[in-house]
Amino acid sequence: MAIVTLSDALIRKGLGKTGTTVRDRTLCGLCLRIGSRTKTFIVATSVGGRQIRVTLGRWPLVTVDEARELALPILRRCRSGEYIVVPVRAQLPTLRQVLPEYAKAKKVKSSSLARYESVLKNHFADWFDRPVSALKEPAFGDHCYAFAQTKGAAIVDLGRGIVGSIIKFLFAVHGLSIENPFFRLSAAGLMPDRPQPRARNLSECDLLAWWNGVDGLPEKQGDYLRLIALTGLRKNEGRAVRRCDVDFVGGVVVIPETKGKKPHSLPITMQMRQILDRRCAGLGPEHYLFDGLSADHVTEMAKRAGAPEFTLHDLRKLLASVGARMEIGDAVLRRILGHAPKRGDVLHRHYVSLSAADVLQPLSRIQGALMQGGLSPLKHRST
Repeated sequence: MAIVTLSDALIRKGLGKTGTTVRDRTLCGLCLRIGSRTKTFIVATSVGGRQIRVTLGRWPLVTVDEARELALPILRRCRSGEYIVVPVRAQLPTLRQVLPEYAKAKKVKSSSLARYESVLKNHFADWFDRPVSALKEPAFGDHCYAFAQTKGAAIVDLGRGIVGSIIKFLFAVHGLSIENPFFRLSAAGLMPDRPQPRARNLSECDLLAWWNGVDGLPEKQGDYLRLIALTGLRKNEGRAVRRCDVDFVGGVVVIPETKGKKPHSLPITMQMRQILDRRCAGLGPEHYLFDGLSADHVTEMAKRAGAPEFTLHDLRKLLASVGARMEIGDAVLRRILGHAPKRGDVLHRHYVSLSAADVLQPLSRIQGALMQGGLSPLKHRST
């Protein structure tokens, strides 16, 4: 049995093979048992020639310092000749406490974390401040059934996804096995249908009116919508671009924050350059191109200025649809939109790699087609 000075950093690096037990040099009797999925702190000592094993809890739910604090009084009683009959286990965290830990491990954005917390507080309030072991109770399964039967398809789909993902996290990290009630409900046909994608409101025949409406906006708001229409960026991706992300020499704009959690880059086409020139003028490297702009409010401003009914996601769908009609390949469209191929698509996931330069020509063609639907998006009408 190896003897080391246990620390959280050392455990993260890996201490040994599955099935081994490591002793702590700092506190004799404290051990870490390494399993295939979990790492468990135990007290391993003897009283009157009889072996004693007391489980303290799983790492990282219990840190090394906490394990030493739990182990010390047990070892003192053992050394005095007392026998510990009832194992001492650490208290499981509540759902509220697990959520930030889950978000950190999964690299969930702060905006998404706030949304998840809101769903759990509003729809699973009775379990939010209870230990996660309460999710095993039949009452939780009954609540999930009522939730699935009484709420809208979109909120049910989100709720089942959050609960299911947290249950998987609890098993992987804390070794806590909980049956997902939504699996049983789905198998029995008691779940509502998945929400359908929202229909696109904006079509090519609406572009003339749309460009006219955008031209009636103040410069910053108009440029934001023009850039979204010409690139297919998601609303928060467009707002996250800073001056340092625009490389006019290299002809590339980098989108640092994406839905896929990876930076995305696009070539600076002729259609985009004037917009970026205007927005970058006078900005410092860390300044945002659209600082202070509300992506949702700018949509309403455009409608009041005469633009037809649309959503920002309509612009993304429109770019993809125009590209498909022009017979631009799926790999190129995915590269433009920042979509990852399916996991089973080995060719495009592991072999095909396209740079920003590779999509310059097809993106320019799509943008040209979009611009033919009305006024040039580069023309700005001052207001």
